[in-house]
Amino acid sequence: MKLCAGAGLSSHLSASVSDSEFAAVMAPFQDRISIAIAVSGGADSMALLHLLKRWTSANGVALTALTVDHKLRAGSAAEAKQVGTWCADMGVAHEILTWSGEKPKRRIQEVARRERYALLQDWCIRLGVADLFVGHSRNDQAETFLFRMSRGSGPEGLSGMPLVNQRDCISVIRPLLNIERSRLETTLRLAGQEWIDDPGNADERFARVRVRQKVKLLEGHGVPVSTVSETARIFANLRQARETCVSAVATRSVTLYPEGYADIDRRELKNATNETAIGIVSALLKLIGGRDFAPKRARQATLCRALVDPGKNFVRTLGSCVIAAEGDRVRLWREFGTISDKVSLEGPSPLVWDGRFLLHINPSKVPDSTFISALGRAGWEEIAGDVGTKFRRIPGPVRYGLPAVRREKVVLQVWHLGYRSERVSDDIIENAAIRARTPILQPPFWVA
Repeated sequence: MKLCAGAGLSSHLSASVSDSEFAAVMAPFQDRISIAIAVSGGADSMALLHLLKRWTSANGVALTALTVDHKLRAGSAAEAKQVGTWCADMGVAHEILTWSGEKPKRRIQEVARRERYALLQDWCIRLGVADLFVGHSRNDQAETFLFRMSRGSGPEGLSGMPLVNQRDCISVIRPLLNIERSRLETTLRLAGQEWIDDPGNADERFARVRVRQKVKLLEGHGVPVSTVSETARIFANLRQARETCVSAVATRSVTLYPEGYADIDRRELKNATNETAIGIVSALLKLIGGRDFAPKRARQATLCRALVDPGKNFVRTLGSCVIAAEGDRVRLWREFGTISDKVSLEGPSPLVWDGRFLLHINPSKVPDSTFISALGRAGWEEIAGDVGTKFRRIPGPVRYGLPAVRREKVVLQVWHLGYRSERVSDDIIENAAIRARTPILQPPFWVA
């Protein structure tokens, strides 16, 4: 663990962040009763902690700091404990959330990010806290812009991170997005506060680290972080305008079913602009595939060129979705072979399953040793005789990918099919909703 000293002021320090400046950023959130903050111990999150501590004290808002111990390297537990000590010194409640279980051998940072947010979100749901604050700075915004540009992202990706991002029942809020990291470090130094320098920030095996070095290179050539982040803001404005246009066409061309599949009218898609068609396809791939991000733009563009040709019939996969085009209709559903989500019912409600559905569980009705997994063909054959005819309109491949409550191999409930076993007296799943990942496709759903 490497600690960076808060003492020892330099004459070359950037301007610190004042309480009044921070209060102006926090003005939309003054009505909060209780909030949480994710604190890794790095400079950005520690600066946000200091600023939030003073702001919450002045506004009578309860504050809890959450630190995720990923258990990915030696010393992570000591770092989490150190954050707890600093929180105690400030009079801030602190909890450590531990990522247990087997760790990935590939895409470590991506998987760790997903698991980190899952732990933070579960804690917030369990405690009834609706707002989670994170310490992303203007430097992070610039890095995100360059990283996504290197991956060939379109306007959606290049718009960067929003100030407020809705993740199911939780709002993720980034109040420092327009403040540079150097100012946050100055804020800590003036407060005499140390912070932890994560050794992973210098590991060039990670793409994010390599991008961070390119940001510094651009600064050396007269392109400051502020210019890059301002470009991201411009793309964010373009994204909003694009979403308005795409949503209007989607309303006419897309039929989205509550079971998590969709139909597209190819005639409407053909009459739309190329950007609009890609926007519709991108939104559907994320929603139906249960992903935070759509596949690379080049692959989406290739798919769209095939989709707008009504004479071209095909079946292909992309973004964990199956895309079947025939005549004037395109149907998209979740690719069953890529579903591996097996979720215990012991966690908080609502819970996320397969990245697609938000399931509201009645905890008092959950039998012991139950879990949720994909129904599958065998599961459908087990319950088919007890499923009403109105549910048989749901295509077979879609049924197989629906969430089913099981005890061992026995299916107890499939909410989407109106099925409940005689072994249980009440519904375990009370409601299931598609996760609204984009403003383009929002409930209520358009069902034929």
